[in-house]
Amino acid sequence: MPKPSTIKGHYWDIQVPANMPVIEACYDREKDWQLDPRGYFLIKIDREKDLLRVAFCTFPDNVMQAEITGTSALDIVNTLIVKDMVSTLQHAADLGVELHKAELALKHGFEYVQDQDLTVSLEGGTTHNCTED
Repeated sequence: MPKPSTIKGHYWDIQVPANMPVIEACYDREKDWQLDPRGYFLIKIDREKDLLRVAFCTFPDNVMQAEITGTSALDIVNTLIVKDMVSTLQHAADLGVELHKAELALKHGFEYVQDQDLTVSLEGGTTHNCTED
């Protein structure tokens, strides 16, 4: 029978039980997605001002209620949560991922299209799709 182990963490030692389950992640972005009743967001990058721009829109009237700007995904997603613009964990998590892609694109000059895989140009002119690994 395997013995429990310990991982040395930054703040605490983490106990790992010998019988800890390993859960395979599974999520279909189209089939499993549920619309947040508070609304949805349009994300774009503004290279001239070096900003991420996020428009908050209500549904079903599709009216833009506010624009949130910032330079980091973490700042923006936490602002959306604090301002009560997001009501589901699924939506908050998805926004974090999407905003991080936009932040990387802004910082490194990559093309950004919301809800599309982020494609980066590598040295030598080759491209790599970041989500097909």
